[in-house]
Amino acid sequence: MTTPLTSFVSVELIDRDGATTVEAPEGARVVDVLRREGYFPAYDCGGRGICGRCVAPTGLPGDELVPTRTCQTRVGRRGLRVDVSALKRLDEVDGLAECERNESATDAERDGSLGLAVDLGSTSLAIALVSLDTGRVLAMETRRNPQIPYGRDVISRITASQTYGVAPLQRLVCAAIGDSASNLTARIGARLERVEEIVVAGNTTMEFLLTGRDPGPLGVAPFDVGSRFFEERRAAAYPFGLKSLSNARVRVFPVFSAFVGGDILSGFEYLRAQGCFDGVGASLLLDVGTNGEALLAANGRFYATSTAAGPAFEGSEISQGSLAVPGAIVGIDYNAATWRFCPQTFDATPATSVCGSGVAAALACALDFGFMSPSGRFRLPDSPELSSVPAEIRARLGAKGRERSILISPLSELPTTGGVRFTQTDARRAQLAVAAIKAGRRIMLETAGVAESELERIWLAGAFGASLTSETARRVGLTPFEVPSSRTQVVGNASLLGAIDALTERLPWSRLAEDVELVEHVDLASHPKFSDVFAASARFPEESR
Repeated sequence: MTTPLTSFVSVELIDRDGATTVEAPEGARVVDVLRREGYFPAYDCGGRGICGRCVAPTGLPGDELVPTRTCQTRVGRRGLRVDVSALKRLDEVDGLAECERNESATDAERDGSLGLAVDLGSTSLAIALVSLDTGRVLAMETRRNPQIPYGRDVISRITASQTYGVAPLQRLVCAAIGDSASNLTARIGARLERVEEIVVAGNTTMEFLLTGRDPGPLGVAPFDVGSRFFEERRAAAYPFGLKSLSNARVRVFPVFSAFVGGDILSGFEYLRAQGCFDGVGASLLLDVGTNGEALLAANGRFYATSTAAGPAFEGSEISQGSLAVPGAIVGIDYNAATWRFCPQTFDATPATSVCGSGVAAALACALDFGFMSPSGRFRLPDSPELSSVPAEIRARLGAKGRERSILISPLSELPTTGGVRFTQTDARRAQLAVAAIKAGRRIMLETAGVAESELERIWLAGAFGASLTSETARRVGLTPFEVPSSRTQVVGNASLLGAIDALTERLPWSRLAEDVELVEHVDLASHPKFSDVFAASARFPEESR
């Protein structure tokens, strides 16, 4: 029997500069054709057709173009026309490295043994180049996770892996790590062959996709992780695309469960090595990202949990959100008593966007200035609650159609940058993230028999946490309002720091197998009270104390 050949038809892509025609298999999904041609239709739901963010005008030749979900539309035998003028190119969102930092490497370090430490997140990758001889970090960079077109969160990535297979997602993230390896070694003047070790810490889904394991079981009950350990392999077994890197040893942190991964283990190991859990009562490690992960030490026992916070605190799904790049608002120096409002940007450059810590600062400022009620609703400038607020401060409030917003960039920069606005939709997304983190924390504390007020130490970790103040975290509810901010310490990207410790053997790798067994996993997915606790956690604290 002869297998019929695949029919190819013409797809016209209409851009601002004209139109181009490409060939596509009949029956192909439009979103796949667009991705192949280098476009980035936002794809937050992983192709389930529920987020509505991959919409583009499409139509048959000669017909009017109509907005259509490209993940649900297929190319017919007559071909198709697609308006791509509003879509970003893939290389505009995932090819750039940000937050770069270099140290001055010595000749001995450049010519010696090097290693890569990788914090592999759903939204971003933080990568450090380390001298294995001196233990110094020589260069660092952060970049978007290039798997984002397949979905913003781990569930969407799992869904995409079942549709397309694991290989495409593995290739994307490995290529990004390989590209960073090339960038970082070039910046210090070292040869790529000097990289002998790669250590990766990430959430469970990201580690499965990196290593080529099928994450399908992680997304359905009973959320079976199978083996919690990953085989040590050479880089040649991964699609890094770099022959010079092929002999490097690759080790991936073990995981606790389907939703508590190697990144929280890495952060825990780093803090424990610093003595952070010694001689104190109940203490909490909180790593805020697309997944809000937490680890609790109480009464001689350890508990861990994870909740889907969404990417708002990594600058994604925020209307003018970004990573912590030059021009990103990272904080707001404000005083509600004197009406001081001073936005702070990365590298002190004019404001063009807002990153995760700036989102949290905008929430805190909006609450203390009365711009936003504890329910999360923005007020209008003429609201009675704002009658005592100076007119120049109330002028920061505005509305475009039904979308209310707050201007969070300096007024003086409006003529040149157009200003950065924090919208009601942005606030709602951040509010849901806070509620998810609060709910997970409260259920874990209840499991351990610890009241929030009994926490003696809170460690705020993650790339987001590095720019966050303890006062802001407490004001918006990321940390318990009952715990004074003096008990909270920002420790930066503890996951990356733990990976660096593993690279330099300050953390013995052999200890991880034992430590994985120390921690009790608190499963939120099947917890009967999670929905009720989540709903009760949505309201912001009433007032600052």
